[in-house]
Amino acid sequence: MTPPSETLAQRLRLGPLSDREATQLCRALLRAIEAGTKSHGAIRTDTILLEEGKPTLAATGAGAGAGSPEEDLYAIASVLYEALTGRPWTAGTDPASADWSGVPRRLRRVLARAFSPAPERRWQDAAAFQRALWVPRPSHRIWPALVVILLATAIIAAFVWCQPLGLCWERP
Repeated sequence: MTPPSETLAQRLRLGPLSDREATQLCRALLRAIEAGTKSHGAIRTDTILLEEGKPTLAATGAGAGAGSPEEDLYAIASVLYEALTGRPWTAGTDPASADWSGVPRRLRRVLARAFSPAPERRWQDAAAFQRALWVPRPSHRIWPALVVILLATAIIAAFVWCQPLGLCWERP
């Protein structure tokens, strides 16, 4: 038997989502918006159902609350802010004076653009917003250090073992 689904609002009563969970959730919503396969209602934490960890937009009636693509992107940004902080975003808040505590620095820039007072400065489409939320895999920083250590070891070994092995050239 499958577990019953819950809304994102119900889940957030337990506390904010991790950065990764919130970002994945919003990227999935943006993919759904981009695909535009079905009509949806207003996008809020209480209209997003979490089924097996995957978000779906709950039906809210025939076109009830359906907004423009720009309104949808703003709504998804609001959902991301609330998922990260546990606090709802207040429409009309200037991003420069907003409370960004609980929002990672790289996501602050993404959300500040999504909430820009000037609509032409906001994300133009779901694909651009989704790309901005992409998180590159962390690079393994041990490899460059390991290469430097091996190279330094080879140079030191060449100087140390050069003369005993008769590999050094002598100056006249």
